[in-house]
Amino acid sequence: MAEQSQRGREAGEAKAHLGSIGEGSASRRSHFDARIASSSPAMAPWRISSYFMAKRHRPGRGAARLFAHVEDVLVAATGEDAFEIVFAVAAALLLDRTRRDIAVRIAAVARSHRALDVKAPRRTPGELLERVAGLIAKAVSSAPSELEALDAIFEALVPRVAKSDKGQFFTPRHVVDFVVTALDVRAGERVADPSCGSGAFLSRAWREPRVQGEGVDIDARAVRVARLLACAAGRGPECVTLGDGLRRGDVASFDVIATNPPFAGASPPLGFEVERVVRRPERDALFLERALTLLVPGGRLGIVLPYNKVSADAFAPLRAWLVARARVLAVVALPRETFLPHTAQRTVALFAKKRARPLADGERPDERVWLGVSERSGKASSGEPLALPLAHDLGEVLSELAPFLAREGFSR
Repeated sequence: MAEQSQRGREAGEAKAHLGSIGEGSASRRSHFDARIASSSPAMAPWRISSYFMAKRHRPGRGAARLFAHVEDVLVAATGEDAFEIVFAVAAALLLDRTRRDIAVRIAAVARSHRALDVKAPRRTPGELLERVAGLIAKAVSSAPSELEALDAIFEALVPRVAKSDKGQFFTPRHVVDFVVTALDVRAGERVADPSCGSGAFLSRAWREPRVQGEGVDIDARAVRVARLLACAAGRGPECVTLGDGLRRGDVASFDVIATNPPFAGASPPLGFEVERVVRRPERDALFLERALTLLVPGGRLGIVLPYNKVSADAFAPLRAWLVARARVLAVVALPRETFLPHTAQRTVALFAKKRARPLADGERPDERVWLGVSERSGKASSGEPLALPLAHDLGEVLSELAPFLAREGFSR
């Protein structure tokens, strides 16, 4: 232990380690008190170099703020629901690539894709619709990807109070890319998100050939956005369902679960195991169990959770419950700014593999878990996304994480 301590001191401020799950209490490792791993020695420390952004590079007016302004203009000019107008225009742009008048394209998409419930604006003049179409095109051209621009647009238009009361927040696209890439989704696999929101994780997974993705969410507007993205990806809208992901009776049939469940709020008793493990469990703990239930043995899980689930003493029983049912391979702490401007709550991305059977009482396999810290969130302190190549460091984190996951049989 003396030699290991010396090696740890020489490593300086290492941001991640390899550890093992075993007996003992947790120890603080760098900035991340990862109590899901216990007292095993730190190994192979690595460092993410600091990145300081000059003030002159602060971002300008982004898509989210732009469409918050568009919402004000549309409501004042037409009295119609800004979300419905922007949704209709976006659907027309994504699903009808002709150069016809935008109002004609909206009507055509409303007829051909009835599951999207596209509502053709009645009082909005065609000139204003064309202007909205131009703004969407401008937002897309200035964003890293079409999907990232749509994320920002719909995030601005979904009522913030309603989402925050439910503990639901749009997942930044670079976090989605990180989680799905680490999960190594493969051709032909079945992927699910039991709290899919606007479908970010599913739309990223659909990039792989023949991937079957299914999602469910309780928010009707989020489901419509997810269905729109499904159609844009060449999938059918029926793969996204409106409903409570905690109450569905699906059986274990999925190879991969990728999700960022709602954090806040309790749920009425639903007969979950974690209800006997944690007093008044929050919904994220219930969704954690739900995700494991949906996975086949050996299935892979990538989930965003509150930091306290892997650090607080109160949730030690939950961590023990999880480790008995899944091989936890990695935990990556995300910056506080990740979900700004909605919340500064600390979060982690956790990766695990469902066991073929739960561990017996007293069974403690010697398993390593990779612990890491992301230091650059991709956002300014205001929550505005930064349009810079080095705005976030999850690519660097992934370059260190991926070889470990491959060696442990989690990915290829």
